[in-house]
Amino acid sequence: MRGVKQLFLSSFAIITLSWVFGTPIQRIPEAIAQTQVPMRLQHAEGTYTLTVSETNTTKSAYGGQLRLYDVHIAKMFEVTYSDCQEIPNAGGRTWYYRAGNGKIDMGQFRINCQLASEIANTYGLRKPERTAIEYSQEEAGRPIARTRSIPILDITGNKIQRWTNFVQGFRPQSANSESGNSRSSISFPVSEILSHMEGKTRVPIFLPSQLPFPKQIYLESRVETQSYSVVMSSIPNCSGTPCYIGSISAERGGQAATPAPRGFRGEFKTIQLAGRTQGVFYNGCGAYCTALVEWHYQGVLYRVTMKNGQEKMLVQIANSAIEAGPR
Repeated sequence: MRGVKQLFLSSFAIITLSWVFGTPIQRIPEAIAQTQVPMRLQHAEGTYTLTVSETNTTKSAYGGQLRLYDVHIAKMFEVTYSDCQEIPNAGGRTWYYRAGNGKIDMGQFRINCQLASEIANTYGLRKPERTAIEYSQEEAGRPIARTRSIPILDITGNKIQRWTNFVQGFRPQSANSESGNSRSSISFPVSEILSHMEGKTRVPIFLPSQLPFPKQIYLESRVETQSYSVVMSSIPNCSGTPCYIGSISAERGGQAATPAPRGFRGEFKTIQLAGRTQGVFYNGCGAYCTALVEWHYQGVLYRVTMKNGQEKMLVQIANSAIEAGPR
């Protein structure tokens, strides 16, 4: 379907995220979750570590669209949701993701109970699968392995594309984010966004390398022959104004911004962007304010838009994209 980013799927009927386990393990500290996608789950003080042997988590998990990475993230949500259902005021879970048998740090992920519940409600749950988890006893002794019955997400059919879109925007946190010392910017997933744009649009692709946000956001890209956009939101699958943050877009022959009409509060001015690029800053307010920075390149209008945005932040994103050049 044109207009909305598609992670074009291979021909297959259904792929189900399912994990099958053997006999419950009682006291085996080196227990590995024996699944179609093997992984080791360890728990300690409200945090989990998910460790896999693969060094390349971008390869297909089942021969189709889902990558190993997508399956690993799904498992984090399934276990977190189960914990939140079983433990009052659990709040959420922090996950440490390791590849290459623990040698590759894939990042730290925080999943709160509200998000876990939203994901479970969005995708639905299939029958429980037996999941082996090692529980640390700290100084009391060696870890104890338990086999829990945990429902799995129903990521089947057209939900597969929706899940891969969500995972693309579900980014790891910085190591200091929970202590209040979060980074002032986050990396933009250039390679992932490009992989779904290249060959589908005829306009030069400008994307920033960094976004000036202190915490993770969610991205959804849309692409057409003469345009593209990457929508930024505060929750996955955003479909309304409250969760909308902004967008990065391009359109050949697009209509440039003009001063706000009479009766509306607004600001319109010419600005200088990176590489001596002439741009425009516009901020117009109605029920809420919409700010944007835009510039032209080879007949294409490029624009960074933010709800209640500030000029400095918009210019940072635009300059990052311009300095990187056409991707």
